[in-house]
Amino acid sequence: MMTGLLQDLRYAWRQLRKSPGFTAVAVLTLALGIGANAVVLAAVQSVLIAPLPYRDADRIIALNTQFTNEGRSINRVTGADLMDIEAQSKSFEQVAYYFGGEMGVQLPDHAAFTGVQGATANFANVFGVTPVAGRLFNDSEATHSALINANFARDNFGSVEAAVGKSLSVEGTTYDIVGVLPGEFSFPKGTQVWMGVSDTPEAEWSHRTSYNFRSVAKVKAGVSMTAAQSELNTIGDRLRIAYPADNKNKAFLAVSLQEQLVGKVRPMFLLLVGAVALILLIACVNVAHLQLARATTRTKEVALRSALGASRTRVVRQVFLESLVLAFLGAGVGLLIAVPLLRSFLRLAPTDIPRLNEVHISAPAIALIAVVSVIATLLSGVAPAWQSLRLNVNESLKQDTSRGMVGRGVSKLRNVLVVAEIALTFVLAAGAGLLVRTMIKLNATDPGYRSDHLLVMYVHAPAKGLLENLQRTQQMETLFDQLRAVPGVTAVAGVMGLPAGQYGSNGGYQISGQTLPASLDDLPQANWALSSPQYFSTMGIPLLRGRDFQKSDTHDSEPVAIISDAMAKQSFGNSDPIGRQLRCGLDEESGKWMTIVGVVGDVRQDSPASTPRATLYLPLKQHPFRANELQVVMHTELPPLTLMETARKMVQGMDPRIATKFTTMDSMLAESTATPRFRSWLVGGFASLGLILAMLGIYGVMAYTVAQRTFEVGVRMTFGAQPGDILGMVLGRAMRLTVIGVVVGLVLAAASSRLIASMLFGVPAEDPVSFGVACGLLALVALAAAYFPARRAASVNPLTAIRYE
Repeated sequence: MMTGLLQDLRYAWRQLRKSPGFTAVAVLTLALGIGANAVVLAAVQSVLIAPLPYRDADRIIALNTQFTNEGRSINRVTGADLMDIEAQSKSFEQVAYYFGGEMGVQLPDHAAFTGVQGATANFANVFGVTPVAGRLFNDSEATHSALINANFARDNFGSVEAAVGKSLSVEGTTYDIVGVLPGEFSFPKGTQVWMGVSDTPEAEWSHRTSYNFRSVAKVKAGVSMTAAQSELNTIGDRLRIAYPADNKNKAFLAVSLQEQLVGKVRPMFLLLVGAVALILLIACVNVAHLQLARATTRTKEVALRSALGASRTRVVRQVFLESLVLAFLGAGVGLLIAVPLLRSFLRLAPTDIPRLNEVHISAPAIALIAVVSVIATLLSGVAPAWQSLRLNVNESLKQDTSRGMVGRGVSKLRNVLVVAEIALTFVLAAGAGLLVRTMIKLNATDPGYRSDHLLVMYVHAPAKGLLENLQRTQQMETLFDQLRAVPGVTAVAGVMGLPAGQYGSNGGYQISGQTLPASLDDLPQANWALSSPQYFSTMGIPLLRGRDFQKSDTHDSEPVAIISDAMAKQSFGNSDPIGRQLRCGLDEESGKWMTIVGVVGDVRQDSPASTPRATLYLPLKQHPFRANELQVVMHTELPPLTLMETARKMVQGMDPRIATKFTTMDSMLAESTATPRFRSWLVGGFASLGLILAMLGIYGVMAYTVAQRTFEVGVRMTFGAQPGDILGMVLGRAMRLTVIGVVVGLVLAAASSRLIASMLFGVPAEDPVSFGVACGLLALVALAAAYFPARRAASVNPLTAIRYE
């Protein structure tokens, strides 16, 4: 048996070598399909499947808070809830919390803007990470010790060893660097400094309605996730009884850290897997076309082998071995193609995709690609194998393929494959149309502010205590005035809570005269932002009623606030909110009643896809404890980034301890829509590839059919058929197949489009425009693919055609 198999394999290789044109086209077609699959499967394996690069990663969980009355959960917990969970749980061997983001770090001779987290002493133990230099800090020294990333150590101290024993400062507090963690460890993403905090959150941060912390924990060995969750349910029940006002509708969830990190991007990757699976199917159908066409010319050969005693099994095995050789040649070329494709994939991918730096074509990914190659073998070989099984030896020996005398079953099978190819391509084209239309809608959506010619400078000025913070607010006001005097700058303002930015807050608020609800969770909610005078005019946010903040709105003056139109409607309906009073829990200062002095237009805070929410704006100088970490917005007549160095030097000349980072509002807005744009580009690219493959498939079938029917065409023309009749006959056949394929594709697309409904914005899942464009594209592709074979048939010389052998 093995000898026969090897003989058939050698024979398959010789046959493919004898048909270099067929082999090259088939291999390249499969390579495109397998190469696209290789890229996506490598990303899926690295992001979704591979375990996290931490010790006992399968035992690390994130603690989330679930609001049972709203059916939603957040990846934060309150300080008080966290302490109760840690005290009462028996399932966890380590529980740690952390908080922070990008901010300024003051070093001996300069300031750096980087990711900083406050973390408890057992934070590193949860991940099982070991310092590459120095040591971890313990609970007793946590509040004045810090760990840094090896990359940060090299960039700012020259080497990891040199960093140990040095100090850094964050928010006016000095920390001694006791250890350096590996460069590849940067949890949460982008973090390079971990400053120690007490394992007991400060009292003012421990309210059961202030979700200030994120938490990770390690489940004890031998304890299942189900058992850990059951224990959290029990703790949640106890706290609901003990604190009915604050914990009435609250539960706690244990979510695997891997799921916490990649859960949000899983639907997008599944969409990409579906898209490349369709590409592979289309490629396999194309190769099946080619093999059927080639098999027709070899009908007599196969019939003769059967007549000489070859079994049907042997014949079918020969077909599948040829498909196997083609598939693995295609896989080899596909892997070569996948390398540059993967680089392009990573360049296009949004930076917020987790584990992006881990994506590569690994051994498990190659194993998946091998599976894909076997699938390609089966898919591309099943049609010619089925044809060989139905072969009638006597009829095949009498058939003359040169005169169009081929079995009707073969022609029907080719037609079915063309219809399938068109249907699959339609599904891809319709999906791409939906995503492209979503992107067009996002780009056309007014975010409520302007983004052009806006330079954004993140500024973090260290401050500690009321006096220093008040000095910083005055310093920032002086900076704004100096920047306004720079040639090319037309307006300057400061804000904490810029749309599409990193800063901001939200929470409940109370309107004076309205009854306070039983639970603070039931208060009306709003986004909070701090802003300086001229912020709204700088950003192009319209002032609808009242006035803007003024320089006279200081820490010692009457507290004031400005609200968005959505907040005015949410709390006051059609009545005038000017002069009404409210308060919120942003900080100590905002605990006072504030008078509403203005109403401004709504903005889409997170991205153009987000719904405009109620927003409460407060003056920077009246809330000094939040005003030292802000974004400075500069509207310019020049290209914004050309003023970056001028602004940086101005800040450093004012105080070298102030850390800065620069971007533009256009870039921030583009980053906020990076994920839908990435989906549109990729699926659109796959759809384009599908259209090309469909065109090749239709062209191949039409060209082969015309070649096989040359004799018939000559007879028709001899009896009076005009070139136009022949042209119409060939194009008509192609269009009939296209119409059937489009109808089947419409049904499939209508069913599958609902799967991506959550990824759409402003476009229904069964958008007639997207489906109509897909229909038009397929019709054009079919006409273009069939035209040249049809023209060739129409220009045939009847006498030559009748003599055609």
